[in-house]
Amino acid sequence: MMKKKTVGFVLLIVLLLTLTACGKPAWIGNQKAEPLEGTEQLFDLKAYDPEEQVELSWEGQKMTGTFERHPTLPIGVYLPQGASAFKMGNDTAWGFQSKQIFMSVTKNSLIDASLMRDRTEEVAGYKEYRGSINDGRIADFFQVEHDGETYIVSFTYLDKAKALPLLIDMAKSLRITE
Repeated sequence: MMKKKTVGFVLLIVLLLTLTACGKPAWIGNQKAEPLEGTEQLFDLKAYDPEEQVELSWEGQKMTGTFERHPTLPIGVYLPQGASAFKMGNDTAWGFQSKQIFMSVTKNSLIDASLMRDRTEEVAGYKEYRGSINDGRIADFFQVEHDGETYIVSFTYLDKAKALPLLIDMAKSLRITE
């Protein structure tokens, strides 16, 4: 009887060591990552100029975007052909709802750091990046300051390779509309 308990205990220890060697114990979930310290600026938030033409990358092609204003905030974004503004809960989102690729902007929102348990390395180099949530669908969060206002920009998508080039271009194309 004692031998069975010892063998079971040894197997349990081996299993725990194996899981720990893989990076983290399975029961802990996602561990806190090192603090984010990006150096590249993603957002410029310059004033909207109706004469400006902005090119966006979408599905391997460059195309000229069409400017779309936010319905309640003094901000807008350039969208590729086929993308649109739509309601996402209480927010307005821009992008492709059917393809689950979109960006939203909210004002004076707080980002709950405890929810940001994941990291998208492809955007971690940006100063404004605050973290991500990956629950099968990825949501990346950025915090932007402009004229004393705080804006939270979020990217939501399923496929990084397809979505991130477009969402990054859209983020760079955000303009102030006051």
